[in-house]
Amino acid sequence: MSKKTPDPSGKAVVEEERAVAAAVDLAMEVYRCDAKTAAAHRALEAWMEKREGEFTFWLYVFHTVKPDSGPGCVHPNPA
Repeated sequence: MSKKTPDPSGKAVVEEERAVAAAVDLAMEVYRCDAKTAAAHRALEAWMEKREGEFTFWLYVFHTVKPDSGPGCVHPNPA
């Protein structure tokens, strides 16, 4: 009888998704309409300092933040 061991990578993915969600929420709260730009700056800073894990994290945050979606943001070209 074989026992199934929990997949540690699955747990890591869930924890990373939670961290990204928290970072997105915090970026939206702190930087408001500039949250996407702030995430891009953090990603570039990490890339220049060769912090690969941090770069990947902030790049994912950048892709997750919706432009002009913070409180009080107005889309520059309203439909």
